[in-house]
Amino acid sequence: MMKIRHLGHSCLAVEAAGLRLLVDPGSFSDPDAVLAAGPYDAVAITHQHADHVAPALLARVLEASPEARVLAEPQTAAGLRGERELPGGAFEGELGADQLVELPAGAVERIGEIEVGAVGGEHAIIHPDIPRVGNSGLVISAPGEPRLGVTGDSLEVVPEFAGIDVLAFAVVAPWSKMQETIDFLRAVRPVLALPVHDNVVSPQGRTIFIAQSTNLAPEGTEVRDWPEGERVVEVAAAG
Repeated sequence: MMKIRHLGHSCLAVEAAGLRLLVDPGSFSDPDAVLAAGPYDAVAITHQHADHVAPALLARVLEASPEARVLAEPQTAAGLRGERELPGGAFEGELGADQLVELPAGAVERIGEIEVGAVGGEHAIIHPDIPRVGNSGLVISAPGEPRLGVTGDSLEVVPEFAGIDVLAFAVVAPWSKMQETIDFLRAVRPVLALPVHDNVVSPQGRTIFIAQSTNLAPEGTEVRDWPEGERVVEVAAAG
């Protein structure tokens, strides 16, 4: 049974195979909830934007989970090493020599029995005048567990997401429109779709995007909003 906890915006705590993985601890996450859901065995970061990695929050996470490995899209990893600027500011935490692992599209890393694969490679186009950055979508799996996909900031129809058991998808974003979101869901047809990247709209506006994603999803796909209170979804492996 995989347990997926929504910690605000695109941040997830994923429990599988007896391990705990944190995804995208960004500036729109709930920092108290992020720390309370730990400690973590690994942190995975899809890309460098501050709403997906807040360096100050990441430093606090690693202080509480000093053995956690950090799997990061390559440009993000360079920023964490201080080789380039991160939109969220400089990372001032401690990282061991082998603790930070670059995760470009096509790479696969193992954390115990959990396998984390990277797909895609580029952030969605925000505007032609804004340079695109890297984006490593994630496929998280373990023996006897469902496969979880995380899009990051992209709606690219990659084959690894096709028919996946669970997909955390960007339900609303400055770089997308509703038609693109629906067409993406219809193309990849996940069994269960969980909405993330939702703190960019008001609670009232969010209901519109959730409703349309739910009503227009393809046959065989359940779009399920997070439950009130403890925002946790538990998913068993198919079959």
